[in-house]
Amino acid sequence: MFITGKPVTGKNFIDRKKHLPLFQTYLEQNQSFMIKAPRRFGKTSIIKHLLEGKKEFIYIDVKRVSSLKSLANNIINSAYKLSSIDNFILKAKESLFDLIKSIQRVKIDDIGEITIKLLEKQDLDEIEYFLHSLDIVEKIAIKKDINVKLVFDEFQDILLLANKDILDKARSVMQHHNNITYIFLGSIESIMSKIFENKSSPFFHFATILDLPPLDIDELYQYSIKIFNKEKIQLQNLKDILIYLNGHPDYSIQFLQKVYFIAKANGENIFLFQQLKNILIEVILTNKPYLEEIITKVKQKKHHLEVLEAIANNIKINLDSKTLYNVHISLENYGIIKKIGLGKYKINDIFLKIYLMQNDYNDIRLIGI
Repeated sequence: MFITGKPVTGKNFIDRKKHLPLFQTYLEQNQSFMIKAPRRFGKTSIIKHLLEGKKEFIYIDVKRVSSLKSLANNIINSAYKLSSIDNFILKAKESLFDLIKSIQRVKIDDIGEITIKLLEKQDLDEIEYFLHSLDIVEKIAIKKDINVKLVFDEFQDILLLANKDILDKARSVMQHHNNITYIFLGSIESIMSKIFENKSSPFFHFATILDLPPLDIDELYQYSIKIFNKEKIQLQNLKDILIYLNGHPDYSIQFLQKVYFIAKANGENIFLFQQLKNILIEVILTNKPYLEEIITKVKQKKHHLEVLEAIANNIKINLDSKTLYNVHISLENYGIIKKIGLGKYKINDIFLKIYLMQNDYNDIRLIGI
């Protein structure tokens, strides 16, 4: 139905009919690729949907780890799980004898023993260990005669775990892997572009670059109408609301879910346009803590909020060109804005844009609809 707050798969996945075939082709051809899109745009959902039902993939969320060693541990555990050995790292610490028996049973002792020896080192080098984790995936894939899809979500955060040399070292290992298809997802588009599109970057030309655009509004409208019609719920000017939300995946679904739940809970089957606008305002206010968190973050740097407000309200700001350029770059690196032309930027988060257009944050008004 209308599921929010987590990656969706199966019948709850809203088909991206124009994009799925292309992504599917890259997967089938074992071509590594990178998807960049703002936060809450459905990158994780589309990959998990494509890989649903497949056992030969590893999903790693870089944002959820605190060190390069922890990242490597996650990769190693997932790699050995492909050979039916769960919790490899824990077993190496608590039951080494049983672990050795397990790796002998599945006939990967030549691979497993290398990892065990590394774990026994007192002065474990985190970079060496991380590169080893990638090699383990490749070796197990070769042993099993499979191609493993290795997904790195929020890949740009690897630069928070190690210095930029990690990119050069990772590329030097990854480029020799023929049994791994690497999939990189990232929500800080400017940093992902620097990693994969900058000619001086080690990852330049390593993976095909794919943009994930907003949801197709006609597609989303038809999907929504089908569901509401089935429940005999009529919505006046629904498409105008979806156009206003600009195809933002998460916010569009939050709005549709709210309407659907109100209809089911209250037994309403007719929603006038003004009612829909009021519901949208309620949804924006539900996201107020998240929006204020962003605003608090940008307030910590000089001129950042005033530049954001200028972009939201399409007005000029009185700053010298150098300062303005630096603020734009900083906001891009936060993933808050995106450059769309010479000196032109847009705010990635439509609710943040609406919020910044208000005279009073406690009295939200929908401007331009």
